Amino acid sequence: FSPVSDACLPDDLDGIYLGGGYPELHAGRLAANADLRRAIQRHSRKGMPIYAECGGFMYLCRELKDQAGSTYPMCGCFPFQTRMNRKLRTLGYREIRVEKETLLGGPGVLLRGHEFHYSYLAEGAEASSVDKVYALSGSNGGPLQPEGYAVQRTLGSYVHLHFGSRPASAAAFVAACGKYRQACGQRK
Repeated sequence: FSPVSDACLPDDLDGIYLGGGYPELHAGRLAANADLRRAIQRHSRKGMPIYAECGGFMYLCRELKDQAGSTYPMCGCFPFQTRMNRKLRTLGYREIRVEKETLLGGPGVLLRGHEFHYSYLAEGAEASSVDKVYALSGSNGGPLQPEGYAVQRTLGSYVHLHFGSRPASAAAFVAACGKYRQACGQRK
């Protein structure tokens, strides 16, 4: 489905994966598609497995503020505002250690990926209500940074994961979607 042009989510959906992209280039159109934004938020609140990285993560946040200072509503699954910066904020390879149970695996799981983004999270007081589930390290070592945000069964991060570094994590996401399907089928 297209978050820009589709009015609704596909029928019989068991999970959502939102990859990277450039939501700031389409912020007006994403914001105008309020029905789809609300549908994604409803599914997140019902516990559907949703995984989003970088641009997809930005789309799941409360709002996006572009470089010109205009603010656009996004899905609201996470209580953050993402703000665009004129300069590159982060670039590099990352190692991710999962600290809590997630859609991609439990504590101790190691993943690899990279970050490349111009935006950042403007965390307010509401950020304390969101679990940070990753410990993130850069390619040059240094102290681990908390990252990876989880609300119910919605997981978002600025890191673009390389699932080839741990295929079992992709399988874990698919299994979570299967369990969601079974649970929804039992409710009917």
